[in-house]
Amino acid sequence: MANKQLKLAAIQMKVRTGDTAYNLARSLELLQQAARSRADVVCFPESILDGYALEDPRLPAIARSVEGDEVEQVSAAAKAHAVWVLWTLAEKTEQGNVANTAMLFDRSGKIRLHYRKSHLCTEVNEHIAYQYGKDLPVVELEKGIRLGAMICFDRHFPEVCRTLRLKGANLILHPTATDWFTPNAEHINHAMMRTRAYENRCYLLSVNQVNYGGGRALYGPWGDVIAIADRDETILMAEIDLKKLEQHPANTFELLPNRRPALYNNWSSRPDKNGGTKPR
Repeated sequence: MANKQLKLAAIQMKVRTGDTAYNLARSLELLQQAARSRADVVCFPESILDGYALEDPRLPAIARSVEGDEVEQVSAAAKAHAVWVLWTLAEKTEQGNVANTAMLFDRSGKIRLHYRKSHLCTEVNEHIAYQYGKDLPVVELEKGIRLGAMICFDRHFPEVCRTLRLKGANLILHPTATDWFTPNAEHINHAMMRTRAYENRCYLLSVNQVNYGGGRALYGPWGDVIAIADRDETILMAEIDLKKLEQHPANTFELLPNRRPALYNNWSSRPDKNGGTKPR
C-alpha cells in the first residue's frame, strides 16, 4: 500500500460567546500556526464563530450565511496555507433559520463538505434554536482517505458513525462544545468515542472548546486513545496511518464483514415530530 499518512491539527480554542470578530481573528491566527507545523487537516471545535451562542437571544443576528465575509476569509486562509480546514459556525440558512454547521474547505479554499448537525439536544433546547440537518455527507481527501463529520450530540447515536463508515469514511471529525470531555481518558465520553472508532474501524478526532473543559482526543481504529489534550488553549498535533486499518491485532474480531443488514433494515418505527423514530 502506498503511504497514507495524514497530519491532523486539533485546535482547542477558547471562544468569546457572541463575539464573531474576535473568534474569527483568533481562529485564523491559530490556523496559521497549525499550517506552520505542516498540518494537512485542521479541525476547530463546534460553533467556533459564534462561540456556541445557543442561549443568546441575538443568535439569529449572530448567525452568518455561507456567502458571508467570515466564510470567505476562512476559505482564503485555507487556500493561502494549502490545508484542509473544518470550520464551524451558526449558519443562517436559506429559509432564514439557524443551523449548527461544519464546513470543510480543501487546499484551494473550496467548500467540499457542508454538514448541519442532525441530532439536536432537547434538554438544552437546541431543537428550538437550530433546524435539523438532513444528510450525512462524506468527501474524499487525498491518499485514499475519506472524511465524514458529526457534531457534538451526534456522537450519542451509533447510527451516525456507522452510516458515515458505510459511506466509506475512514476518518471522522467531531467538533464539539461539551462538558462531557475531560483530559481523563477513563471518562465515560472517551469510552463512548473509543467504542465508535473500534466498532467502525476508523479514526475519530474530537475537538472541544476550552470553555467547556478541553480534553480533545484522537481515537484509533482499535479503540485506542492516540493523543489527548489538557484543558488549555493549544493545538494538538497527531498523525494517522491508514495502513493500520489493514492490520488485525490479536484478540480482536472482524466486525463490518460480519454484519447482517437484512436484520437491521426491518425495524418497525414511526417518525416523531423531530424527524426521528419511535418503536411501534
